Amino acid sequence: MDGYDDNLPPSEAARERRRDRDAEAGARAGMKSGLAKQFKQVLDSQVKRGKEAARQLPAEPGSPEGGAPRPPRRKA
Repeated sequence: MDGYDDNLPPSEAARERRRDRDAEAGARAGMKSGLAKQFKQVLDSQVKRGKEAARQLPAEPGSPEGGAPRPPRRKA
């Protein structure tokens, strides 16, 4: 079942389906290939900026990037 009234003539049912599809077109417009590419580019640039910002922060002890600081070397 597609949720349309079974008592409608086929031409009216088709008209309702077209009307509903046209009403939902605005929601689907963002999924066009050009906009999807732009969305991916935005996400990629955000990831890149996040990685650059994390690299500039001092490493915290216990983190995989920094670990515990080394003790100073003793002079022999």
